[in-house]
Amino acid sequence: MSLHVARFGVFGPGERLYAAMRRRAPQVAVSIVRDADDGLARVRVTYRERGPLTIVWDGKTYRRWSECGYRERFPADPEKAADDIAEVVGAQVCSPQADERQ
Repeated sequence: MSLHVARFGVFGPGERLYAAMRRRAPQVAVSIVRDADDGLARVRVTYRERGPLTIVWDGKTYRRWSECGYRERFPADPEKAADDIAEVVGAQVCSPQADERQ
């Protein structure tokens, strides 16, 4: 009898941000891209004509990354970071938390 075991990757900061983006701003295109050198998850976000933004975890917080290096910081909490990232790309947030933060 052959047994197939499902292999699941680590649900790290990149994956948590991806899941939060799907919940908070489902209209935004989100994907996870693995860095070829270190294997870390990079979250790519696009909405309409804005993007793609590449978001990385720097060990303490989420940061926007570009060819020039790290750029703006986002909250360490993936839900709050998703709200802020959605705002940057001009997408509406589908969450009561967005109203609470104002």
